[in-house]
Amino acid sequence: MYEKITVAFLLSVIILIIFAVMSGIIGTILLISFVIRRLIKKSSLDIKPPSLEDTGLPLNSMEMGQTEKSRQR
Repeated sequence: MYEKITVAFLLSVIILIIFAVMSGIIGTILLISFVIRRLIKKSSLDIKPPSLEDTGLPLNSMEMGQTEKSRQR
């Protein structure tokens, strides 16, 4: 009888350890992905695309086509 209680206790402890390790790994993966998403979002806010008025450079053919279409509408 003592052996049955010991085996049941050991199995429950082993299962608990397995679930704890799995949740730790999953939590670590989620934390890393959260931090990466925050870093990407923060760095994309810091970089502002130059507007056409600010550059002072001549428009290339693709940009000229876009501005002509927007003027026709």
